[in-house]
Amino acid sequence: MRYRVNTFFERKSYSSDATEIIDLKMSDLISAIVLRVDQTAASATMTAHPMAGVKKIELVDGSDVLFSLDGYEAEALDWYHNKGNFRANWNMWLNGSTHSRYIGLHFGRWLCDPEYALDPRRFGNLQLKVSMDIDAGGLASSAVYLTGYAYLFDEASASPKGFLMAKELKSYTMASATHDYTDMPLDYPYRALYFRPFLLGTEPNQCVSNIKLSEDQDKRRPFDLSIDELMRIIMAKYPEVVEPCYFVIGTSNKYIYCTPSSRVVATGAYWGATGVTNEITFYDGDGGRLKTIGASTGGNANIVIRGVYPHCVFEIPFGNIDNPADWYDVRKINSLKLDITGGAASTGYIFLEQVRGY
Repeated sequence: MRYRVNTFFERKSYSSDATEIIDLKMSDLISAIVLRVDQTAASATMTAHPMAGVKKIELVDGSDVLFSLDGYEAEALDWYHNKGNFRANWNMWLNGSTHSRYIGLHFGRWLCDPEYALDPRRFGNLQLKVSMDIDAGGLASSAVYLTGYAYLFDEASASPKGFLMAKELKSYTMASATHDYTDMPLDYPYRALYFRPFLLGTEPNQCVSNIKLSEDQDKRRPFDLSIDELMRIIMAKYPEVVEPCYFVIGTSNKYIYCTPSSRVVATGAYWGATGVTNEITFYDGDGGRLKTIGASTGGNANIVIRGVYPHCVFEIPFGNIDNPADWYDVRKINSLKLDITGGAASTGYIFLEQVRGY
């Protein structure tokens, strides 16, 4: 068998907040890690998106950090990596039900990439750390379950030249027409840069007006676009973010916290054994918070939500994201500064995917 999937961490339950530290003992090359996060709902009211309960995912080798993102960022990066596709999530957002999300951590351009993979033999103490706040996301979860899988090279031979590494660089409070400057790292080439302006009830494209990347005090500007230009020129290659779910509709306004965050629309029908004449309304959805209401009686509904920007995250690629020749080699630059001009007040998150050689 050339490749195999290994369950390196069997399903474990948590009834209180926890940080699970998992030693990675495998010696085979790792193409990707997939985490399954299950949450058991203890309410019919959604408090936040399920990914709010995943506070941090880290891969470390001692003090060397190889991956560090929160749940929102990790799931959005996985969506982009999969060319605009979710994994087989089970969004049963009903009281008493258990819903499941799958998050991929990628070390190659694609699954079983022979040129880029994580080689555990090159590290001394690989550990995966997953921090969970059990009732922060979903429907006031009473329990959370974690399972870990790894896609491994088995009989297939490969000599990878490096692996993909992703980290959050910064989070900060944004303000209208205010420039925020970030000195960017110059240690490893960039595969893509990601920015998440987050404000519930507001489209992310209203939270930022311009993004500029400047080399050596504006000697060269590799990237300088308004958010509308970014949205219509670069992001246009990705499909809509589509998220099906089951949810209890009430006769007063209730929120679904969803992954699509701009241009959000939804369709749905009551989910039951008999026909009803009730009307269901969906509206707003900006910033990943969709409003719902039923005409006269409430009940379970099946819903498909569509929009753009997973978890308010914009991708800034550097050419063909799968062609190493196009990746942005910053190692010969003296200084690199990211200049983001704010729009509506929000929280900004900057994270980066780099290629790290062996």
